[in-house]
Amino acid sequence: MQADLGGAVGDAGALISYTYGARYTYTDTVILNDNFLRVSACADAYQTPVTSAVITVPTTRPVEYKDRLGNPTHRVRLTSPHTELTILAVGSVRLGSPPSAVEEVAMDSLRYDTSADEFLLPTPMVHPEMVENVAREVAGGCSGLLEAVDSVVGWVYENIAYIQGSTTVATTAEQVLETRQGVCQDMTHLAMGMLRSLGVPVRYVSGLMSGQVGETHAWLEFLHPMRGWLPSDPTRGLFIARGADLVKFAVGRDYTQASPVEGSFVSKGTGWLDVVVAQVAPSENGVSFDDAMTLIENAKSA
Repeated sequence: MQADLGGAVGDAGALISYTYGARYTYTDTVILNDNFLRVSACADAYQTPVTSAVITVPTTRPVEYKDRLGNPTHRVRLTSPHTELTILAVGSVRLGSPPSAVEEVAMDSLRYDTSADEFLLPTPMVHPEMVENVAREVAGGCSGLLEAVDSVVGWVYENIAYIQGSTTVATTAEQVLETRQGVCQDMTHLAMGMLRSLGVPVRYVSGLMSGQVGETHAWLEFLHPMRGWLPSDPTRGLFIARGADLVKFAVGRDYTQASPVEGSFVSKGTGWLDVVVAQVAPSENGVSFDDAMTLIENAKSA
């Protein structure tokens, strides 16, 4: 169970700014660094990007495109020798919120087209069959879709302890169920597995949460036959996240398809993520790459 981590920085429709910074450090010189970055706000029914920019230090020339799921992606390829790589992203986005009233749909009448099939299948980090028993115990008797999502999200919130450092990016949903602890990524994966086992298409979301200076946040979206994809945040126990306080960067079948940074490097040494920090603020405050760099330096000195 996790306490409230953030809050809306403005009403629905307000323009807000976001800042993201990450620094990777290496024990020996890197001669090639090739990465795919998903650190820009994407467009959907509940958010409209206004501005976005991504740079790296040392400097690269990011190639921007949208992947097959519509995620804004920057490919950065660095061939000059370096021992650090800093990634900075800034932007502004207008946030909306799902409607206050959403129609209930009977579980036994759920019908989806074939495009939803992949969001029901097992993935490297979510194996629905491994968490099906607890899903049936928690929500097997639910007659409606919203009731089932509410039951699963509420159960995860109440029964999984939020403990930083208790898991890794490779922890699976069934491992979270076994240990009963994790962070937002883990709670999201577990809720996803439980819902998929009940026949509800869900996808993983990575992004930022307003009112919080820290790392990225993770939540899920479930597919409503009439409303489309609706956000749900197991970490905060919100079966429909209506606060206009989430900035979505990317979606995927699990974390492996929506991670903020994905790539590889060539070096005789090893490397690690030294610091990552992000912030969402009212747009009138303004943000710049200098602000992102300051966040990194402040996090390092804390």
